[in-house]
Amino acid sequence: MISREEPLWCDDEQRNAVLAAPAHPLNGIDFVEYYRNPLAPPGQRFRLEVRFVKPPPAGLVGSPASFSIEGGIRIVGVEVLDVVATAAADRLAVFVDREGDLSTYWLHVADPGIDAERSEAPFSFKAGCPSEFDCAPRHDCEPETFVEPALDYLAKDYQSFRRLLMDLAPQLNPDFTERNPADLTVSLIELFAYTGDYLSYFQDWAATEAFFDTCRDRISAARHVRLIDYQLHQGRNAHGFVQFDGAAGVNGTVLAGTKLMTRVSQPLRGQVAAPGLIIAPGMADLDTDPALQSVTVFETAAPIRVIGARNLLRIHDWGDATCCLAKGAREAWLFATRPLGGGDLGASRPDLQADEYLLLEEVLGPTTGLAADADPRHRQVVRLEMVENATDPVFRDTLVGGQLTPAGVGDTPLPLLHVRWREQDATRMPFCLSAMQQQSGQLIPLVTIIRANVAPADHGRTVIRELPSLAVPDGTLPAVEPGSSRWPIDIQPLIDAPLTFQTMPSDPIFAPDGRLATGRHDLDQPADAALPAITVEYGWEGVDSELFRPQRTLIGSDMFDAHFVAEIGNRGDARLRFGDDQYGRRIDRPISARARYRIGNGRAGNIGTDTLKHIITPEAADLVDPSNPGGPALPFPAITALRQPLAATGGTDPQSIEEARQLAPEAFRAETFRAVTEADYEAAALKLNGVAAAKARFLWTGSWHTVFVALHPDDPASLDRLPGGGAVLRPAFAAKASAWLGRYRLAGYDLVVNAAVYVPIELDIRLCIKRGHFRGEVLQAVSDALSNRRLPGGVTGFFHPSNFRFGSSVYSSRIYALLQSIDGVESARILTMKRYWDLPNGELERGLVPMGPNEVARLDNDRNQPEFGVLRLSAVGGL
Repeated sequence: MISREEPLWCDDEQRNAVLAAPAHPLNGIDFVEYYRNPLAPPGQRFRLEVRFVKPPPAGLVGSPASFSIEGGIRIVGVEVLDVVATAAADRLAVFVDREGDLSTYWLHVADPGIDAERSEAPFSFKAGCPSEFDCAPRHDCEPETFVEPALDYLAKDYQSFRRLLMDLAPQLNPDFTERNPADLTVSLIELFAYTGDYLSYFQDWAATEAFFDTCRDRISAARHVRLIDYQLHQGRNAHGFVQFDGAAGVNGTVLAGTKLMTRVSQPLRGQVAAPGLIIAPGMADLDTDPALQSVTVFETAAPIRVIGARNLLRIHDWGDATCCLAKGAREAWLFATRPLGGGDLGASRPDLQADEYLLLEEVLGPTTGLAADADPRHRQVVRLEMVENATDPVFRDTLVGGQLTPAGVGDTPLPLLHVRWREQDATRMPFCLSAMQQQSGQLIPLVTIIRANVAPADHGRTVIRELPSLAVPDGTLPAVEPGSSRWPIDIQPLIDAPLTFQTMPSDPIFAPDGRLATGRHDLDQPADAALPAITVEYGWEGVDSELFRPQRTLIGSDMFDAHFVAEIGNRGDARLRFGDDQYGRRIDRPISARARYRIGNGRAGNIGTDTLKHIITPEAADLVDPSNPGGPALPFPAITALRQPLAATGGTDPQSIEEARQLAPEAFRAETFRAVTEADYEAAALKLNGVAAAKARFLWTGSWHTVFVALHPDDPASLDRLPGGGAVLRPAFAAKASAWLGRYRLAGYDLVVNAAVYVPIELDIRLCIKRGHFRGEVLQAVSDALSNRRLPGGVTGFFHPSNFRFGSSVYSSRIYALLQSIDGVESARILTMKRYWDLPNGELERGLVPMGPNEVARLDNDRNQPEFGVLRLSAVGGL
């Protein structure tokens, strides 16, 4: 129903349907349309077509007085001239005298057979004009205007929100005057204020953490800098070494994870005296016992055998006196002793294996012979890489009065064990083996000894916790197909803090219970290389449980990898972030979560020498070797003493956000992890420890490009010699180099790493020795100066690998300059200088042996393998 004032507007006008019934006596106007025909005769040019609900009464035809037109603004008084029937039974044509303006006009019909509500209809003379708008007017039912009360939009915390709601309540309910906190309404107001406080904080937090320059949360900062390939490190734990003395005849194994503690001065719970060296299983409650709340806990990082006969080992000095193990030494001959009675000792070959640790320790002052004068700085732990049996037939296996005794006919020779340790463990200082006392002139033996039963250890205590379940009750969330929507990422908080970050093997292997199946060595890694010490075993109903492992990032994890990332908050609290079935697996509502992790991190673990005083005997389950989980428990040794010979070092606190703000924006420019040109590959190879020179070249290998990188190691031990003078990289070094360069390789390129092409040099020199110098000493000095070895004092020989690069020619002028600098050399003449396998080709005349771009000069002067270079020296003069 519609009227001119529009008091009521209905979208669904059902009244017309009622009037359209043939039996109904009334009719009505449905709508009016206007047509203009300039070519029609006068009086018929302006026509209105009136459509009725059903055929109109016949009396309206030819009755213009029954129709009237109202409305108009500029043009009013439009008159009806005539009314005629049309071909359509429900329409009449009404002719008017003129055309109206743009306003709305109303056509009214006065007839008793026309319904009063449908007796008039609006129309426009300009309805046919082009328009971009809908011609039908909109008649929306407007909502009631809300009168907003006066609110304090500056409210941001609990108190201001509470005051705002308390002031608003009387406006909505004038009868509200309650102020008692126990009242239900006041309690609800305070609950809303509490919720508003948290929502307000979340708004501020989201805006603050969205930008690296303003964020204050470590997790946000770590994610920001990760976008520019920078890692915000979380610190790392301190590390050191411990040495055990075992009881004779009661040997055993100390597995990785055995707990060591600093001194406990108070009785443990249920005890009457402070504990001794060994603490029995179950006696030390590190979580709740007040006596243990301030102790620092370390754990062994690798399994070791503890054998009582290895507590103290002697370094064989071959019967000489005032001996010294030189700086840079890498080998020694050892023997163990046992008492025979009467002051005599029996010698035996110690039971040592490769990869075990030894402690070199000065135990007596080299000038006084007193233990109090021993320098505690003269201690060093080395790791063995080779052991082999040896004997000294000059001496017998019995030490009379503790001294070496010459062997007689039929005597058993002195049993020895020849050991060699790694190059990185070469002695950093000279170790005095025996010395002469200055006042008495007596020999001081055993100034330096060697101790075995040494284990690496680092800061942190292993705990096993049942984590809160992340399972969601059925029906709480709608089922979402993987990949069809973004599922919330699973976050698992940890109970204890701080989480330990430690050095891990490059490819760790875990036992089913979460322990590492292999030992951890080389603990002196930077903090940004450390990984969180945690594994989590999740269980699901009806399927086997699975162990999830930590990663630095999930970028390299696929949808099947059971990985997570440990994120550390500002208070050191850790939470585990899992994958989304695209980068790492979702944990998908497990019913159980059992975590094994370590707590203890940072500088708190940098404890001094001999600070660790107690060892906790492991539980029976922890005595099973994790590399053989189905095997029996290993025997635990009878330990009589525990020593920490060196201070624990390396403990680093987490990097601050402010430091990351200063370093991260420029870090990706400082080192670009991509290699495009040959020079890029060479520069990347030189960053690898142990590489003296590198040469790269691109070759098309049929279907793609291959980058061939030739490496020249600075340590000959990284090469395996081949017959004929060639050499190849040792597999371990080659794998390490390939993995390193693989970080820089572009997609679509293959990578091949091999050794340089080594060219053996043949050199023949004749020397003239100055008067007053021994010929043999000068020849030895010249041989050392032209060697490929590292000499005392940090000096390297002329042909040391670090002195030659790819394409570096061997110049006679440099050799002459070196010879003239050696004391005792009057003059020198090079008789031969050429490639070993070739005939002379003018090298001596030109003063150089040229090298190709992929060649490196080599002269090892090994008589057994002359194909690696030969040096011949002759001399005249001297003594």
